[in-house]
Amino acid sequence: MLTESLIFIIGVIIVLFLAHIIIKNSVELAKHYGLSGTFIGLTILSIGTSIPEIMTHIIGSIDILKDPSQMNTLSSLLIGTNIGSDVFQQNFVLGLIGIVGTVIVIRKNLFPQMGALIGAALLLWVFSLGGFISRTEGAILLIAYLGYLFYLKTGKINEKFKAVNHLTKKQVSWAILLVIVCFILMGFVSDQVLNASTSLVAALPISASFFGIILLGISTALPELTTSLIAVMKKHEGMSAGILIGSNITNPLFGIGLGAMISQYTVPNVIVFYDLPIKLATAFLIYYFLWKDEDISKRDGAILIGLFLVYLYFRLQFFPVDF
Repeated sequence: MLTESLIFIIGVIIVLFLAHIIIKNSVELAKHYGLSGTFIGLTILSIGTSIPEIMTHIIGSIDILKDPSQMNTLSSLLIGTNIGSDVFQQNFVLGLIGIVGTVIVIRKNLFPQMGALIGAALLLWVFSLGGFISRTEGAILLIAYLGYLFYLKTGKINEKFKAVNHLTKKQVSWAILLVIVCFILMGFVSDQVLNASTSLVAALPISASFFGIILLGISTALPELTTSLIAVMKKHEGMSAGILIGSNITNPLFGIGLGAMISQYTVPNVIVFYDLPIKLATAFLIYYFLWKDEDISKRDGAILIGLFLVYLYFRLQFFPVDF
């Protein structure tokens, strides 16, 4: 078990490092071509920071196809990681940003952002009710995400941002190549992390979904945590909010949608009847906070973090195994 633990820890660190390189180069390319700060946060950065979750879904789904007997364990692990990352971001990270800085979403942009987050979670929950997400449902999730990107691109999130055009053609080519290479390396490392996680789940007295929610979920959410903190410290509050909200749209629609299209997923009841309802309930609470004041206050942030700790306590006490 020591070997698997080391592989898991080292693998997560490498994945986070590669994600940092991808995010940095993606932002440079986005600035070069003149994309808005909020648009960068909702799309480029939210996809970039969700790369660990997305790659985990791709590799894990391929592993399911290779060995269908692992369907239940890997499905619980993958979906648990996705939902765990989202709940951690919604409650802990957003709460922390509200306490140390400012999370601002102007009221006219509230529905396109938080409405999409709630809609994505609701759609995933509906598809999960039968305990199974089919390839068709996965395709619908993915199409919904592409539709949302088109909605953003048509200018529904209006924010002027002048193209910098500071990169040479050689620098643009190098940035694109670096991103592609990092994706390939991340795929290999993610496969090792998943294999180690599966072995640890078999050895530890916890469920696959709980392992995904606590260890993999929080670990894969670290890019969102660090990137949003940096953004708010540099006074890019719109970008910081866009990263966290966008990631919570990307994960269920793009991550789970793509994974389900590859292999289909089984969904344990604990995720259907506990984790996803908690995600939805806190999303509505965040919507209320932002609608009321257009920001997350220190008091609101403390409430969100407190709810996250309560969520973890009840998850461990009453739902230690998948059912």
